[in-house]
Amino acid sequence: MHAALLTVLLFAASAIAAERASRYWGGQRANLIRLCVATLVMGAVTLVFYRPTLEPATYGWLFLSGMIGFGLGDIALFLAYVRIGARLTILLNLCTAPLWSAAVEWLWMDVGLRPMEMAAGAIILAGVVMAILSREPGAAHHVGSRWAGVLFGLAAGWGQGTGAVISRRAFAAAREAGFELPGFSAAAQRVSGGFLTVLVLTAVFLAARRTTLPRPRVQASRRKAVSWLLATTFCGPILGVTCFQWALSVTPSAIVNTIVATTPIAMIPMTMLADRERPRLLSVLGAVVAVAGVVLMLRVQTG
Repeated sequence: MHAALLTVLLFAASAIAAERASRYWGGQRANLIRLCVATLVMGAVTLVFYRPTLEPATYGWLFLSGMIGFGLGDIALFLAYVRIGARLTILLNLCTAPLWSAAVEWLWMDVGLRPMEMAAGAIILAGVVMAILSREPGAAHHVGSRWAGVLFGLAAGWGQGTGAVISRRAFAAAREAGFELPGFSAAAQRVSGGFLTVLVLTAVFLAARRTTLPRPRVQASRRKAVSWLLATTFCGPILGVTCFQWALSVTPSAIVNTIVATTPIAMIPMTMLADRERPRLLSVLGAVVAVAGVVLMLRVQTG
């Protein structure tokens, strides 16, 4: 239980730090540096302590999961941060991810949706719509189209949900091969796939446009900019994912996923402290409704 609660705090802190890092570095530059640092740190730890778990039978699945989740998903995530802020982005990401997971399992594994799962999905969507329709006081800090940000947030949820399904396939392949795959090693292998995907796509984009990554509009001291970037790196891919895997190793997954789904609610007091702005009532109600839908779906799936 403690590990799951720590995961919620780390994921919430990572999102808030990521939004601020995006203001200072630009979304895609911040994401690329974050994944590079995470890959180096987690890769080094894995090579020292978990080298025997680097097996071809699982690495291909984990790499693909990382390409979709950490790669395409995180590109969309950082594009959403600068347009709609951290709290709405995380709400769209974490609360629509179960819907995307269910859709992928239905299409790929022929796992049908039960009536209660469809009802839970409707509740999630209702909460998300409520949150989207509420204009946040801090919207002046955001740039670009709000609706483009919403679409990027939904795309991030697709990456999160689809990557999770593929990760489960990797764990099944490990069991078939006769070994246990530690969570940290799995996360490190996924991050490597995400980093290479972001690196290649960024290089292709810049070459096609014959330009460089855009400069952020907000100026800050280098120390502050680096601090926010390191905060989102260690609270997210490194410590956050590690605590998440630790929680799964000591607590039933249904309980862990239910607790982690409350991250958008946990972010409400954090953003109030960080920005000194009170969220709209409709936005708070939307977050509560969406999280309630996620909890219902998880209970139905595990019950």
